[in-house]
Amino acid sequence: MNRSKQNKLIFELSRVQKVIRFKEVLDEAMLQTYAMDRPLVYRNDLCVKKNQFIHQHKDGRMFLIEQDQNDSKERILKELH
Repeated sequence: MNRSKQNKLIFELSRVQKVIRFKEVLDEAMLQTYAMDRPLVYRNDLCVKKNQFIHQHKDGRMFLIEQDQNDSKERILKELH
């Protein structure tokens, strides 16, 4: 089966092509998140508990937050720079 470059399945792509495609998708998701005035939410090594996350806002502010597992309320633990 001969597929066009745009229609290749993920396992048919080279490592470099996968990285490029992932970055394209990630960049678009970040733009959509910021357009909705929502922070990017992710975890890194600062998140030592399961309910801790990083919130990165489009204006550059970043916070380590903790989410209450009972009611989902968020509490800022630390502003990051």
